[in-house]
Amino acid sequence: MFVIASPDPDTLDRWRAGLGENASLIEVRRNDALRECVARLQPQLLLLDLRLARAVRPQDISLLSKASPATRIIVLADACNEDVEVALFRAGVRGVCPLHVSDDLLLRVTNAVLQGELWIRRALVPKLLEGFATDRHEAETGCTGRFAILTPRETEIARLIGQGVSNKRIARHLAIAEQTVKGHLTAIFRKIGVVDRTKLALLFAHR
Repeated sequence: MFVIASPDPDTLDRWRAGLGENASLIEVRRNDALRECVARLQPQLLLLDLRLARAVRPQDISLLSKASPATRIIVLADACNEDVEVALFRAGVRGVCPLHVSDDLLLRVTNAVLQGELWIRRALVPKLLEGFATDRHEAETGCTGRFAILTPRETEIARLIGQGVSNKRIARHLAIAEQTVKGHLTAIFRKIGVVDRTKLALLFAHR
């Protein structure tokens, strides 16, 4: 199930058409109903128009992520400066793209994010890494120490996550079941002390 959230009916109609008739979609047009909807339905994906009142605030994105940790959030916006975009990713967003995206690109973005990838401009990656590990000592000692407790297989999976590889591709690369990959990720998250693959990837890149 996907939730599509925008104050504009035309935008919702365009997203609905772009995602295809077979997609199970729930529309939300008011920000005050969004968090409750996400918490209740626990959707697989949320497409969020930043014109929705207050949703531009990263802290609101964090609340949505906490309400439904498994929901992957894609933000669509007419214009978004780099600092806001980076803040959105730090808050838990998995992808950012133009509001008036083509149907083909919308499908590419949603498919990539659903496979566990980030849809992020390359130019923003250094900023995201820099902001995520502002304490250089933690990056050089604490993170390394945490990764030292991983098994060789868990370390390999963490390395692939750090490269942006999806669970499906990791399973194919390691010749294991995708469910096994997910099991390893659960163990990695617990040992490293992170809650999602985005933070794991950033930590591993900075170890």
